[in-house]
Amino acid sequence: MNNLTSLVRRDIKIFYRTKGNIFFSLLSVLALVVLHFAIFRQMYTDIWEQMMGDIPGLYVERLHLQWIVDSLMFSAIIPIAAVSIALTTLGLMVADRENNTLSDFLVSPIRRNSLLASYLVSSFIVCFTMLAGLILFFKIYFFVVYGVGFTFVQAVMVLFVTIGAIVFANVFMLLLVSFFKTQQSLSAIGAITGTGIGFISGAYVPIGMFGEVVGNIFSALPFMQITVLSRIAFLYNMREVTPMTHEMLAGEVARSFGIELWLGNRNMPIWSVVLIAGGITLALLVCLMIRFAKMKKAD
Repeated sequence: MNNLTSLVRRDIKIFYRTKGNIFFSLLSVLALVVLHFAIFRQMYTDIWEQMMGDIPGLYVERLHLQWIVDSLMFSAIIPIAAVSIALTTLGLMVADRENNTLSDFLVSPIRRNSLLASYLVSSFIVCFTMLAGLILFFKIYFFVVYGVGFTFVQAVMVLFVTIGAIVFANVFMLLLVSFFKTQQSLSAIGAITGTGIGFISGAYVPIGMFGEVVGNIFSALPFMQITVLSRIAFLYNMREVTPMTHEMLAGEVARSFGIELWLGNRNMPIWSVVLIAGGITLALLVCLMIRFAKMKKAD
């Protein structure tokens, strides 16, 4: 236990001490935020204004529509940031392998399981800390711009979605990172990971614009499933903030903007989205255990 604690502290210190780690782990998030406020916010608010104008007897202020657009974007940041931060943090394992530090650890009294667990635990702590900071920023932004914050129930929902996103991101990225032996090759993957997830989760372009086939493929991936759960949490208090109800958005609008998860022509209930995302994470965890067992035999 003492070895595990010491290794976790070492990993966290190296992450924050290494110049550029925080910046590069949030680079995809920063790019999305810049694009949102420079282009997407205005464009998608106009689209929402046109859609709501087609509903007889309904008038929604532009400020309320901007809140919806901001909520859809900020909620998509959670899975993107979780994966990007986990990739940067777990990249330490690749650096240790490349520098032969990992080999030094393996010949020491430290157990292999403790060593591998240290990478995972330290990454989870870093991810949670940085995502908590982002969520705090979202809360302050919503309060300053719109005069609203998260309700208690909403905050709990956001917290659970964030923890789920972190668990999935770390299991998935540790499995991926285990196949890389150099930091250069890992950096090439990191450059496209955040952007790719941004498109899959509908952060850049609403998923409905990709067509039914591509939309179904994206919906079957956990990135989109976690984003849907995040958007449900962020829009939980929509009835209190706007004159709109969740029933008004149900169906084609919610499907197009990733507020509901559709597989084929079936709208998946929230509990099934949780089970699907959790099942995929569990399957990846099993693959990770098998991968580490093979690595152990290879050594």
